[in-house]
Amino acid sequence: MSFVSIGDLAQGFALRSQNAEVKARLNRLSAELASGRTADPAARVRGDFRPLAAIERSLTVMDAYDLATSEAALAGEAMQGALEQLTGATQTLGPDLLEMSTLHDGSDLRSIGAQAREWLGQAVAALNTHSAGRSLFAGATTDVNALASADDILAEVSTAVSGLTTASDVLSAIDSWFDTGGGFETMGYTGSTDPTGAVRVADGQSLSLDITAADPEIRDVLKSLVTGALLADDTVLPGDLTERGALCRAAGEGLLSADGPLTTLRADLGSIQSRIESIQTENASTRSAYEIARSDILDVDPYDTATQLQATETQLETLYAVTARLSRLSLANYMS
Repeated sequence: MSFVSIGDLAQGFALRSQNAEVKARLNRLSAELASGRTADPAARVRGDFRPLAAIERSLTVMDAYDLATSEAALAGEAMQGALEQLTGATQTLGPDLLEMSTLHDGSDLRSIGAQAREWLGQAVAALNTHSAGRSLFAGATTDVNALASADDILAEVSTAVSGLTTASDVLSAIDSWFDTGGGFETMGYTGSTDPTGAVRVADGQSLSLDITAADPEIRDVLKSLVTGALLADDTVLPGDLTERGALCRAAGEGLLSADGPLTTLRADLGSIQSRIESIQTENASTRSAYEIARSDILDVDPYDTATQLQATETQLETLYAVTARLSRLSLANYMS
């Protein structure tokens, strides 16, 4: 019978090679158990990365959709808040102006005019709101405020009505300033006449928040606020309480009339906000499906991995024991 043996040096090399192999497997299994992911994706997909690449690309697209919907939701909330400020003016200041218009008291008219001026300032500030660095009511021009300051607007309108002696003449001048081609479009509204473009928020779905401060629903509120604010200026229809009362009444009626269209505008915006929420829910569901598909490819079975890890640890301990046993062998021990 033939007998083949290997020398001590070769045996040492073989043991070291086995030791390195077992340690590498132990490290790989430990990493997989800790992360829950395979350490060798190429082996799992058998060299065909196309399905995995498609899933990763889809998840990257979902990241973009998530950012778009988050920004749209934030902008919608900010726009709704700004329009709520205008609703406060129509529903609170409007009735107050009508009430004051019947009193024919100079100080009361100045006082309500000062209130209207405050509401105008708050409305302009609200419409100049920015979200994520973008002006919300300025149309396609998102890097500028939508409106000039309330003081500048009032100064321009005051100049336009200077010297007029009846409320109807003042109201006509204000109408002209706010009408198409008037001072509002050339000086008051500083945004773009082009609406903001649609933003893609899901596969096959886009939306746009294209409300601007130049929309008639908003413009009518601003016009009535400016009309009321002129009452704080004693040089407008000076000394004529009847005409100033008529101006006050027109401002109140204008605000009450603007409340309905403004409410409709807010309802339309609310519908878009609701759609954004629905799309966010749909996108979350789609993302979950992609993540599950990726997990099916890359995730490891924790129980199976733990079993393999335990077996590998046992193998390594056995290898250490064998190595230690062989290192103690000597001719003297063999002869004894």
